[in-house]
Amino acid sequence: MIGDVTLDSARQLLTIGEFAQQTRLTAKALRLYDEIGLLRPADVDPSNGHRRYGAGQVRAARLIGMLRGADLSLAEIGLLLAELDRNRDLATARLDRHLIELEARHTSRRFLIRHIHAILREEDHPMFSIQTRHVPAQRVMSIQRRLRAPETDTFVQEAKAAFASHLDGAPPAGPFILIFHGVVDYESDGPLEAILGCPDDVQVTDLIGIRTEPAHDEAFTTITKAQWDYPAILAAYDAVACSPEAIARPGSRLSCREVYIAEPRAINHDELICDVAFPLG
Repeated sequence: MIGDVTLDSARQLLTIGEFAQQTRLTAKALRLYDEIGLLRPADVDPSNGHRRYGAGQVRAARLIGMLRGADLSLAEIGLLLAELDRNRDLATARLDRHLIELEARHTSRRFLIRHIHAILREEDHPMFSIQTRHVPAQRVMSIQRRLRAPETDTFVQEAKAAFASHLDGAPPAGPFILIFHGVVDYESDGPLEAILGCPDDVQVTDLIGIRTEPAHDEAFTTITKAQWDYPAILAAYDAVACSPEAIARPGSRLSCREVYIAEPRAINHDELICDVAFPLG
């Protein structure tokens, strides 16, 4: 017996409809998995393109369905299946990492919902302490790009590497800042700008621009790495944007930003990572 398929049937090929019924996957999903190379049919009729699957593929297909139910992306599932062929411990470790990420996202959503509860009850926002400060004008290196949320981490690492290389060992003259000139999420592409304070002798390159960030006042709150995780960070943005300090001075031409005080990969979730800041008019 293979799953609930008999050895006799394992010698036969199943139509896509039969295979879909046994694996609890749709024919549409099976066609997609074939197109991306995740689950190829055992045979494709060259005359009509009909797909047929071996009964021995049922277990793999059911595993894919369960992994999708566990919220793994198709790319992650492909990597896990490849690891499963080589080393089951690697596949298990990947699944464990995914579970940790799921728990972190759940914690992040719970934090955001607590903030929304406070709004619905017309309460203050005790989770965030809002302050104001004056930021002097500073000369900065700048890289700007249109991108969506999944591309942000790669862009940040590329920008940090480019800035460090261009400084060539010289210390930066200010913190690393991400400026959101537009919404960056799964549908909207910003633009997003990375800036870093630099000495007066640093010049432009083909990749890096140089400009002066104007002096301004800003309202801000300092958040931990746990509060920085999406979507929890939406609560911090809302708290600053709706604070009395920001409401009293609207109309700034400058965009909201994240001013980093720590490298995300170097700190724990309960440590401070950045300021969420809104320039004031």
